[in-house]
Amino acid sequence: MPVRVEQNAQYRAVMGNFPTGVVVVTGMSDGVPVGLTVQSFMSLSLDPPMVLLSVDRKSTTWPLIAAGARFAVNVMASDQQAVALAFAKSGTDKFAGMRWDLAPVTGAPLLSGCQAWVEAQVVDTFDGGDHVIVTADVLSMRPGDDGSEPLVFFRSNFRRLE
Repeated sequence: MPVRVEQNAQYRAVMGNFPTGVVVVTGMSDGVPVGLTVQSFMSLSLDPPMVLLSVDRKSTTWPLIAAGARFAVNVMASDQQAVALAFAKSGTDKFAGMRWDLAPVTGAPLLSGCQAWVEAQVVDTFDGGDHVIVTADVLSMRPGDDGSEPLVFFRSNFRRLE
């Protein structure tokens, strides 16, 4: 049975007690870099390597990335809260002032200073209520090697590991 409207605040509060990492999903749309902040990202499969992400249906950026079917997931480091916030806004030049390089396989933007990144290709999408669930094959990846910690989202705030 669906959650009633008055229960949405309680649901958000309960789910906010589950800490998550923060990623910025990037791609190219007609040669222009595009990206959005995503909180719902996870490993789906080791063999073959696959990831899963969940994107708000109201996103105007995801359809641009999905049209190319290939993207990069930039795992935010603990000092990248401003980057995560910039990519969470609509209607702005999200790449203004950002340093980035092209990913080796997909050509998607890889944001400088990230803890790690994954390049992926969409395999399938599924209905997830007000979100779209995306499964994708991993094409290439790089783990963080600088000892940085991840940016964490918990109880509606960015946090750092202690």
